[in-house]
Amino acid sequence: MFPSPEERARLLAVSRGEAPPELAILGARVADVYTGVWVEANLEVALGRIAYLGPRRPRLGKDTEVMEARGLYVVPGYLEPHAHPWVLYNPLSLLEALVPQGVTLLVYDDLLLRLRLGGEGAARVRRALADLALPARILWSVRLAPQSLLSEAEEEAFSREALSLLNDPLVACSAEITRWSKAVAGEEGLLRGVARAQALGRRAEAHGAGASSDRLAALAAAGLEADHEAIRPGEVLERLRLGFWTMLRHSSLRPDLPDLLQGLSPPLPSRLLLTTDGAAPSFYARGGFPTLLEAVAERAGPLEALRLATLNPATFLGLDGLLGGVAPGRLADFLLLEKPGPFRPLAVYLGGKAVAREGRLLHPLPPWPWGGPMAFAEAPFADPERYRLGPAPAFRLENAVITRRAEASSGALAAFLLDPGGRWRVGAWVEGLMPGLEGMATTFTAAGGLLVLGRDPVSMAEAAGTVARLGGGVAWAKGGRVVWARSFPLWGYMLQGPFSEALQVEEELWAWAREAGYAHGDVLYTLLFLTCDFLPELRLTPQGVLEVKAGRLWTRPEPF
Repeated sequence: MFPSPEERARLLAVSRGEAPPELAILGARVADVYTGVWVEANLEVALGRIAYLGPRRPRLGKDTEVMEARGLYVVPGYLEPHAHPWVLYNPLSLLEALVPQGVTLLVYDDLLLRLRLGGEGAARVRRALADLALPARILWSVRLAPQSLLSEAEEEAFSREALSLLNDPLVACSAEITRWSKAVAGEEGLLRGVARAQALGRRAEAHGAGASSDRLAALAAAGLEADHEAIRPGEVLERLRLGFWTMLRHSSLRPDLPDLLQGLSPPLPSRLLLTTDGAAPSFYARGGFPTLLEAVAERAGPLEALRLATLNPATFLGLDGLLGGVAPGRLADFLLLEKPGPFRPLAVYLGGKAVAREGRLLHPLPPWPWGGPMAFAEAPFADPERYRLGPAPAFRLENAVITRRAEASSGALAAFLLDPGGRWRVGAWVEGLMPGLEGMATTFTAAGGLLVLGRDPVSMAEAAGTVARLGGGVAWAKGGRVVWARSFPLWGYMLQGPFSEALQVEEELWAWAREAGYAHGDVLYTLLFLTCDFLPELRLTPQGVLEVKAGRLWTRPEPF
C-alpha cells in the first residue's frame, strides 16, 4: 500500500502545486481527527492518495475532476477491525451492506477459509481477492488456534500453519483466541504464534469473555493486546487499565454500546475502537456501522466518534501512516457527509474514486467464486429412530447464547449434534429455546456438524435428511414434512448471492423461530453457539456434552 519513489515524486509535484491533481474537492469542512477540530480546506488527490490539504487553490488540469463541496463534510473512511464474513453473507456480499455505510477497510477472520480450504487454500483466496477491483480494502486476521476443539494432532497442525500465514502482507493481526484459558496456561503453540505475530509487528487479539481481572492480566502478560468482550462499563475500564486496545462492540448479539459508554467521559481514551463483530444481516440492514458512531457522538461529540472508527483502528493495525485520517500522503479513502450527525455518507471514495453514492454501490460486485456444499456420508440422517433421546444432560437457554444446567421438563427439546460423516451423535435436552418446535436442522454451527432440534423425531428426521441432501443449510419441519428449507451452498454457512438474499433468509428463519416460541435476541447466533466450547455453561460438542468452565464432559459421543 506504500508508494514507490516514482509515485512519491508525482505526489510531491501535486503537493507543491506544480502538477494538477486528478481530483480536487473545494471548500469542504474536513475532520481533523489528529487534533479534534474541523478545518475548512481544499483537498487534492493524485495516484489514489491525498497530495495536498489546505487553503491553496489547486492547479487544475484538463482532466482534473472538480467538486464544489461548501457546506459538506469530508471525513476518513471507517475501519471495521474485527469482522466474521460468513454469517449467511459471504466476504463479498457483506461489502454491499458496509461500503455504502462508509466502511472502506475490513479485517476479516480467516477461520472458515482455513477449516474448509486449509492454510494454502486460504492464502490463495486472499491473493485472489486482492487482485479484484473491490469497493473496500480487505485485510485478514489469522487464528492461532481453532475456535472449536480438534484432535491434538489437528490443533498442532493448525497452530504451525498460522506461523507461516502471519507473514502474508495481507494479514493485519492475529485473530481472537476464543479458548483463552489455554493462553493463560501458557500453551506453547499459542505463545509461539503470539511471538511470531509481534515479531512481524502484528498485534494479537484475545477473546476474554467472562475473564476475571486476574485472568485478563494473565492474557496481557501472554502478549495479547486487544479484546472486544467487555459487556459492562467497568469491564471497559478494566481492559484499558491493563493496556488492552479495547473494542466497543455493538452488534445483533451484543447491542451493548450505549451501556459501555456510560463509564467513559470525553476526551475518550485513545485505545478505544468500534466493531460490529460479525453481526447478523438484519443488523446492517437496520442501520449498521453508522449507528455505532451515532451512539458515541451522543456521549462525546462527532469528532470523538470519528476517531474511534478511523484513526484509532488504523493505529491499532499499524496503518495510521496510510489510513485513518484525511492528510497528505494517506490513501484517499474518505466520505462526504451532509452533516456530522447521522454519519451516513452521501458518497464513499476509495483511492480517490467514488465507489458508493446515496446508500448504493456504483458498480456490481463479482460473485463469490470459491466454496461448495458440505460433504455428507451415506448415513441414515432421515431415520426417525436416530432422534429418540432418553436420559441425558439438560440445560436452559438463559439468553441468546448463555446456557445453564437445568432439569428437563415435558416441554424440553431434544438436541443432537451429528457428525456429517455419520459416525456419531451427541444429545441433550434443551429448555427455553423454541418450545413449539417439531423439528429443524442446520449446518450453521460452531462445531462444523449438523445440529438437529425438536420434539417430534419424524419431523427432526425429515429436516435432517433434507439438510444432508442439500449439502448444508437449514430446514424446518412440521407434521412430519418439511415446510421450509434453504441451501447454504458455501460450506454450509454462506449464501452465494447478494446481501439481500442473506437478509431474506434471516428474516424467514426469524419468522419460523418466533412461531415456535423463540424469545431471545439473535436466532442465528443461538444456533451457531449451541455447539461452541468457549461460552458457559453446557454445550453440545464433538467430544460430548461439555461443561465449559469446568472442562468436564458429561457424556461422550455415541454411535449414530
